Amino acid sequence: MKPLLLSVDYELFFGEDSGTVENCMIRPLKHLMEVLDAFEGKMTVFWDILHFYRLQQLAPEVDDLRFDMELIEKQIHTLLKKGHDVQMHLHPHWLDARWDKQKWRFSYNRFSLHRLWDDADPENMDSIMGVVTRARLLLEEVCRKVDPAYRVRVFRAGGYRVEPFGRLAAALQANGLRVDSSAGKGMRSFSDAYPFDFSRLPDFTHYRFDDTVMLHHSEGLFWEFPKGMVKVPPLRRIQFYFLQNFVYPWRGTYGDGKRLAFTRKEQSGHWWTLPGSRYYRLTAEGMDPVRWRYLWQQTSPWSQIVLHSKSMSPRTVELLRQNLRHRELAFYSLRQRLDDLKVYPEEDGPMKVE
Repeated sequence: MKPLLLSVDYELFFGEDSGTVENCMIRPLKHLMEVLDAFEGKMTVFWDILHFYRLQQLAPEVDDLRFDMELIEKQIHTLLKKGHDVQMHLHPHWLDARWDKQKWRFSYNRFSLHRLWDDADPENMDSIMGVVTRARLLLEEVCRKVDPAYRVRVFRAGGYRVEPFGRLAAALQANGLRVDSSAGKGMRSFSDAYPFDFSRLPDFTHYRFDDTVMLHHSEGLFWEFPKGMVKVPPLRRIQFYFLQNFVYPWRGTYGDGKRLAFTRKEQSGHWWTLPGSRYYRLTAEGMDPVRWRYLWQQTSPWSQIVLHSKSMSPRTVELLRQNLRHRELAFYSLRQRLDDLKVYPEEDGPMKVE
């Protein structure tokens, strides 16, 4: 039985239709949680906490948003009570989001954390330091209602945009965060406004680094737990194309929103017009049994499966259920792995509440 890390980005869509909290977040995670609990599996939920921050601001004026906020908080508490892990995911474009005519309206000028200021003031919500600090405090405030010892220990940047890491390091360090889980080997963006290229990311399931996730440093202050990726050769890609288009047609997702348009330019191995081998994300989203089996069989133990609540489907959940039922895979949270590796050795005993 192969051990794999399982993480889920807990968020809405960011296109012209964000979808609903019920269908993009609550329902898919509820179904996944039921499967994991039946087989004693665990996951890490990367909570898009700035969405919740914006809900808190608007909830006193908008009943629908107050209801969304209550649904999310209740599910986060359920996750923690069942032993799952909740960590921090940041999409700063939520700072500028407006609720208008029963829909979220987005501006993408601050889609990346790097579009925020370098001011070291933790109260300044226009700065990297301010956003990371407020997000951590809010996440801990919610989670400590059921787990008084809870502390944020892992960060995931929105849209893979963790580089240049040097601009984020001080804010993460000031907030006691030494673990990132944003990068994925082979991932690239062709967006002029928000470029990244992880073609040469170190090929490990975890490693230490200092100023950039692109360089392994054995004594580095920070740790990277990259998203799992599998390099797929050309002939196998042709098979994947045939399976996807003719054998296992698309059946939709739980989520009821629309994807952000410019992220379609980001190459994760699914561009049929580019020849040669390509990296595919280690995910059961949009997968059929044949493709999914190939991906998990090719990956290393302790690689990380990454799901998005909004992009999951009943078939996604069923594929993972079959893995567990047949004892092919075992799913663990990042926090379990951090404890095994003693990434935060000062927490060997009970954690103190700050």
